Amino acid sequence: LAARTGLAAAVLLGALVVPLALEVGWRAELGDRGHVQSEVFLTEQGARELVGGRDPYGASYGYGMLRTYPPGVWQHIPYLPGIFAFGLPRALGGAGPLTDARLGFALVSLVAAVVALRIGALSGEARLRALLVLLILPTGARYLVGGGDDVAVLALLLLAVVLQRRRLPVAAGLVAGLAAVVKQTAWPALPFLALAARDRDGRPAGWRYLAAVAAVVVPVVAPFAVWDAGALVRSVVLFPLGLGSEPTIARGFTLGQLLDGPVPGGKTAIAVALAVALLAATLLAVRRAPASVAAALRSAGALLAAAVVLAPAGRLGYLIYPVNLLVWSGLLAGGAYPDERQAHAVPVAGADLSRNGGGHRAGADRAVSHPTWPGGHRRGTAAGDDRRGRA
Repeated sequence: LAARTGLAAAVLLGALVVPLALEVGWRAELGDRGHVQSEVFLTEQGARELVGGRDPYGASYGYGMLRTYPPGVWQHIPYLPGIFAFGLPRALGGAGPLTDARLGFALVSLVAAVVALRIGALSGEARLRALLVLLILPTGARYLVGGGDDVAVLALLLLAVVLQRRRLPVAAGLVAGLAAVVKQTAWPALPFLALAARDRDGRPAGWRYLAAVAAVVVPVVAPFAVWDAGALVRSVVLFPLGLGSEPTIARGFTLGQLLDGPVPGGKTAIAVALAVALLAATLLAVRRAPASVAAALRSAGALLAAAVVLAPAGRLGYLIYPVNLLVWSGLLAGGAYPDERQAHAVPVAGADLSRNGGGHRAGADRAVSHPTWPGGHRRGTAAGDDRRGRA
């Protein structure tokens, strides 16, 4: 493991740290073109509009690196208002290497991932695997060097998932809200995670989870909806789905794009079908709630993969979302928190709670420390089993 960790650190340095530093430096010296992607430019310019007291969703950005892009790109910011926090350093401090929005995306990604893996009660092997997929492999490093917003959203989701595994639904919901207020791609996972939310006593906590999400999302998004609801909907809903009056430049080959060609009104039909599928999957999950966070991630990952493949606006890069969710599902199902796999003990009226050494809560804590595994016996040493047999 030590050797693999060292190799991963070397790859992180070569695939992320050095290329990102070079691109940021080249951009400061040579300009935006060729050294930054459009989402970074829009994030920073949208923040500048906001600082100037103007609605970022009502502004036009047909200048600089975007002046040769199709109108739809510079007429819309297809992200939620939380994205502008990453553009504030450049809006307030001016252009320079240290105010590049990518540094903010990378910092949030690294901090959220490190904290999540630190408190996640995972093995060293599992931590390394999660870090590889999120930050080091092309599923992470390539996106952070050019843009980075998707990796930051994923890192926040990972932290939210870990907090939920620790049965802290409010804290998990607040962190998930931070991800959801940056980009819409965080939203499909939220209903499944809410259904799997439990508190310290094992009681369903989905409504508390969603209330915490709303406590972050509503105060950030509502002012922009009041400012100009039409501009907000056109930018963050219609344009990303390819349903706006201006075409998106998302040209990744998907089944949705293939069906859109020969079918009149195909984009609208596919978008409606996707919405119906999401609603149906959510209703099915309500009837058969995920038994654990790992199961919720598995369902959300499968749904997101289908949505990316069927989307009328092809963005195959979004496959990093289901890839990460499915990897986390496998890692978290490995037994880091055995209390998720067993029903929470409910005391029977008249029962002697002191037999568990301190009552119901202590007994539950003991069950977590020494869980009951499949087969009906507690896992322990052979010597301990022999002593119980002789007794």
